[in-house]
Amino acid sequence: MRTTDPYLVITRDAAEKIKNAPISSGEIGMRHNAADNVYIVDKVEILRQTRVGIVVPSEYRVLQAGERGPVGQWMRQPSPEINQLHVNLLMRPGTCIAFEKFRTLVSGVEDPGASAGLLITHDPDLDEEWRRVGGRELAGWLITRSGVWPMHVDLEPESFGLGQLADQWPVQDLADRSTMVVGLGSIGGIATDALAAYGVGRLELVDPDRFLWHNMVRHVLGPESVGAFKVDAMKRRLAHAWPDADIRPHRLDVVLDAHVIRALAATVDVIVCCADGVAPRRVVSHLARRAGIPAILACVLDDGAIGEVLRLRPGSRFGCLLCHRAYLASIGAIDPEADQELDYGTGHTHRPMTAVPPDLHLMGEVAAKTAVATLLEAHHGDHTQILPGDQAVIGLRPGGDLGAPYDVKRAGAVVWSSIQPPRPNCPTCTTS
Repeated sequence: MRTTDPYLVITRDAAEKIKNAPISSGEIGMRHNAADNVYIVDKVEILRQTRVGIVVPSEYRVLQAGERGPVGQWMRQPSPEINQLHVNLLMRPGTCIAFEKFRTLVSGVEDPGASAGLLITHDPDLDEEWRRVGGRELAGWLITRSGVWPMHVDLEPESFGLGQLADQWPVQDLADRSTMVVGLGSIGGIATDALAAYGVGRLELVDPDRFLWHNMVRHVLGPESVGAFKVDAMKRRLAHAWPDADIRPHRLDVVLDAHVIRALAATVDVIVCCADGVAPRRVVSHLARRAGIPAILACVLDDGAIGEVLRLRPGSRFGCLLCHRAYLASIGAIDPEADQELDYGTGHTHRPMTAVPPDLHLMGEVAAKTAVATLLEAHHGDHTQILPGDQAVIGLRPGGDLGAPYDVKRAGAVVWSSIQPPRPNCPTCTTS
């Protein structure tokens, strides 16, 4: 398709009115958005001299723009193979059919005179074989005296969104799952976006803070959300993009309100913690262990040089956060918990902004993928979602001067390693 070719968009409402009209032909009203060269059907004649308006949802802003276009026609099966001809012509870009020849195939098509007209042909009996190669029940034609050109047509489907991926992705399995996201900052906002896009059915969002100006440079939220609580702003964002998701905001601090979070944790399948600081991560580790569910902890370390995604799983083979950190200390690795008490930059000269937005977004995406893979493997036995390990260290702008397991040498490198078993007498892992 050439970018100069006109495009015809038919909403579900317009298609149904054409398909169900008791007459076999009629007029259609059009809008034409010249900037995008797209035509939109906004009126359909369903009875003689009766044209009804078409519902174009308000979110389709491009389809509501433009000026009044030409009055067109629609016809039901004007000839047996007209929509097959449409497919054949589209397969040969730049090809048209002479107007006089087209009139012999489509009796009743109006002469456009010196201008151009539009025609929609409806063939409800189009063979499945033709549909597989791009044939449409509703085909569009640009009518001129110099030739009749097939128009590219897009029909609003009966359903779209994640349901379109049901044959390739476990949409229903994830729709039945739930996740708590603790910390709706730059990493947490992206992780929440990704979890909804993966199709997780219920998201419990936990963060006590407001979205403010200094957050904008690295966050998925924009200026429209300044001053709002992050959890409420994210709910509004996700409700628009993923209306089927169940988004529940909680203006809670995971440390100060741990007694409330404990009960909430018992209702979800996994916790994703993207909160800054030692205390929130330790509380999440403890609460997840008590609830018998996995927790995914995501952060950047060494002033934004590397990222870490840590998966903590229940069971006797896997230790908690403190068990893992104790093991790292025993082998002389850096203390990432201490690093968690540092911000990753405000943009001021005394604290340069070293963690750039795309790196933080990458961490959020990896955290969400880790959570979803864990859900699909643990609950649905999906062997395609088995992860290489439980700790991923990702090179963002690595200096290569850290000890294992943080010794990534290249940007974009991902090193997976395992989690050690619980320490003897660990209060989180052993107390019932």
